[in-house]
Amino acid sequence: MPSERLRQTALIVWTAVGVLALGYVALVLADSVRIIWIPIAFAAGLVFLLEPLVKGLERLRIHRIIGTFVAFIILAAIVFAVSALVFPTVRTQALEFIEQLPELYAGLIDWLRDVGSRFGWDIDSILTRQNIEEWLNDPTNQETLQNLLSGAGIVLRGVTEAIAIIGLAPVLAIYMLIDLTKFKTNAFNLTPPKHREEVVYVGTQVGTALGSFVRGQLLVALIVGIASSAGMWLIDLPFWLLVGILAGFLNLIPFLGPIVGGALAALVALLNGDPTQALLAVVIFTGIQQVDNHVITPMIQRTRVNLSPLVIVLALVIGGSVAGLLGVLIAVPLTAAIRILVGHLWRTRVLGQSWSEAAEAMIEVTEPPERLARYSRKGPDQSRLFDTQEMAVLQGEDLADGLHEESSQPDAD
Repeated sequence: MPSERLRQTALIVWTAVGVLALGYVALVLADSVRIIWIPIAFAAGLVFLLEPLVKGLERLRIHRIIGTFVAFIILAAIVFAVSALVFPTVRTQALEFIEQLPELYAGLIDWLRDVGSRFGWDIDSILTRQNIEEWLNDPTNQETLQNLLSGAGIVLRGVTEAIAIIGLAPVLAIYMLIDLTKFKTNAFNLTPPKHREEVVYVGTQVGTALGSFVRGQLLVALIVGIASSAGMWLIDLPFWLLVGILAGFLNLIPFLGPIVGGALAALVALLNGDPTQALLAVVIFTGIQQVDNHVITPMIQRTRVNLSPLVIVLALVIGGSVAGLLGVLIAVPLTAAIRILVGHLWRTRVLGQSWSEAAEAMIEVTEPPERLARYSRKGPDQSRLFDTQEMAVLQGEDLADGLHEESSQPDAD
């Protein structure tokens, strides 16, 4: 009937308006307490990183509290060992960089002169003291400099705040890991009974995707950092370890690590007066980028959400504009989680698909190579947010037995 159809349309419209209004209020409230999000985000990353280890220790009948502290001790030992290994070289190269700053500046000026001569520009006549003073006295240029300095001040203040409060992340992560099982039980009990199975199933998909992303991204960044450092060392690039570490760290942000690393390596080589070395650096970083995209990441992040490069770039831009560095770091995993939730509701409620069909359409599972598959005891869902044993505690033995048939779940009503 037209009246019923009109009523449903009005309901959808007003529901959308209400969701947008609540979202705006949530953003305002979140911005008012934005200082807490950095430690919470880092703590969540530590939880995703260490939860499999804590679960493994629990299977060895080690109490979860003890297992949590053991996991943190192991992580601290690894970080300390790596730092002790690379710190002497990093310190040496940093001191060399400071000492060579005048030479690098002179090399930059010479490079500008060479480029200018090819286009018929006289760089020496352009970069005179009088011209520089006139440029600085121009009100438009002064306003530009003030904006740049204010922006740099905001970035510096944000970095300082992040360093000051990032120490809270391990403390929060310890409490989150200890109480994670209790949190799952409470969340399960607060869910309406008729939706519990579905909430657990979707929560499993979200937890699997986010856990795979966090652990995989850290491991991929480590591999890219090592490969970049080794490649720059092979071509005898100055400050090769600093360039490799920066490339590995920036690889936590998709697409950014090898691009910035390659540009920086090429610049260092050009300032060093070696165009061939610059070309080799670009070729090496291009190869690292291709191997990362087509070999390393698919093997490590075996469970991934199907996000196109365009969506990833848009998510990074929006995340950076909304929340700065923190927004860039969490943009991709947050987009992946939203895609799973919204995609599940759309496919099950609108398209009438089953839970497994909805999951297969959104989550890509890369099987291990045949030579490694025989050594894999678990499938790609080994990082499940709710495993079968936990479900037995949450839902009882009958529902836990039913989880073995998840792949054949009926269509959601």
